[in-house]
Amino acid sequence: MSSKPTIAFAGLGAMGFGMAAHLVKSGFLVTGYDIFLPSMERFIALGGSARTASSPDKAVLDASFFICMVANSTQIDSLLFDPSTGAAKALSKDIIIAVCSTVAPAYIFNIRSALDEMGRVDVRLLDCPVSGGAGRAAAGSLSVFSSGASEDLDIAHEVLKCMSQRLYSIPGGLGFGSKAKLIHQVFAGVNIAMSSEAMGLAALAGMNTKLAFKQLSQGEGGSWMFEHRVPYMLSPGQGPYSAISIIAKDVRIITSTGRAERFPLPMVGAAEQVYLSAISAGLGGEDDCEIVRVYLPGKADIVSKGAGADVVDLKGSLVTIETIMDLMVGVHLAGVSEAMKFCEQLKIDTDLMFDIVSNAAGASKIFLKTFDSLRKGRWSLKAVPGAEKIRDNMVSIQN
Repeated sequence: MSSKPTIAFAGLGAMGFGMAAHLVKSGFLVTGYDIFLPSMERFIALGGSARTASSPDKAVLDASFFICMVANSTQIDSLLFDPSTGAAKALSKDIIIAVCSTVAPAYIFNIRSALDEMGRVDVRLLDCPVSGGAGRAAAGSLSVFSSGASEDLDIAHEVLKCMSQRLYSIPGGLGFGSKAKLIHQVFAGVNIAMSSEAMGLAALAGMNTKLAFKQLSQGEGGSWMFEHRVPYMLSPGQGPYSAISIIAKDVRIITSTGRAERFPLPMVGAAEQVYLSAISAGLGGEDDCEIVRVYLPGKADIVSKGAGADVVDLKGSLVTIETIMDLMVGVHLAGVSEAMKFCEQLKIDTDLMFDIVSNAAGASKIFLKTFDSLRKGRWSLKAVPGAEKIRDNMVSIQN
C-alpha cells in the first residue's frame, strides 16, 4: 500500500485541474471536487487513483491533506463552512489544509479563527498560493509560496514539492505566502495592462505590429508578460490564457491591502481601473490580452490586422518604436519602485522577492537591470541613470 498521503482537492478549474491531475499521475490518491460537474467528469476520466465526491464534506473523508484551489475567499468560506456540505465538520484529525488560492493575507487568519472556534485547533493550516498558469500546473512546475508553522511545512513538503518547480518557504508564518504572491502580482497586474497599451499604441500609429512586437520584446522594456501575451493579440482565437476577471481579482486584493496598510499604489490603482473598465464592458471572461479593447473600443482586431502592415514606423509620426520603448521602460521603472517599496512595507525579504520575480511571470529586463541600483537608492527612481530623460520623453508625448 502507498505511503503517500491521501489528498482531497477542491477547485478543478484551469490551474486546479492540472495540479490535481499531476498529483494523480505522480501516484497520489486524489478525490476531486468542483461545483462544475463537467470538470469532475473530466477528472474521473483520468482513471487510476482519481476519484470525485459530490460535496466538500464527502471529498475530505479519510483525507490527510486538503488542497483548496477555488477562485476566491467567498468560495473558500462555502467550501469549508457551509452548514450543510462544508468540509470543516468532516476533516480528519491533524489534517493539513493548504490554501493555494490567491486571497488577501488577512483572510488566512479568518480561516484559522473559524476552525479554532469550531474546536478544530488540531487542523494544520498552510498559506500556499501558486503561480505559473495552467500549463505549468499540469507539468508540476509551478512556483509555490508556502508559509505556516515549520513543522506543518515539513509534513506537507512531499505534496507541495510534487506540484512545484520552485517551492518557496516564506518566513513570517501564516499570511506571508499570500503577501509574497501579492507583491508578485503587482508586477503581473501592471505588465499585463501595459502589454495591451503598448501594442494598441503601435497599431494605432500604423506600425507593423508583428515587427513592432519583435523589436519591443528585444528592447529594455521587454518582459515575460509582454512576450507571452502579445502573441495572443497577433493571432486571436488560440484559446483563453487567463481571464481578465482573475487578474482583476488579484489586483483588487493588492489595492485593498494597500489601503489597509495606508500605502499608496498609483501604478496598480491605474491598472485596476483598466480591468474594471473591461469587466464593465462585459469582457471579464475574456483572455486578459483582450484588454487592448478597453484602450481602443470598436477596434478589437486592430493589433492582429496590423501584423500585415507595410511599415514598422511611419515617418513624421509622433509615435515611434523608440517612443513606445520609453513608455514601457518608464512604466516598468515606476512599477518596480512601487512594488519593492510595498514589499518592504509588508516585511518580505527583498532578496527573496528578487529571486521570486526573476523566475516568474512578473519578470522584466528593467527589473533585472535596475534592482540593485534601486535598492541602494531606497527604491527611488533618482537612483536610475537615464530615468529623468525617459520621464521627459513621456511628458513631451502628452504635450
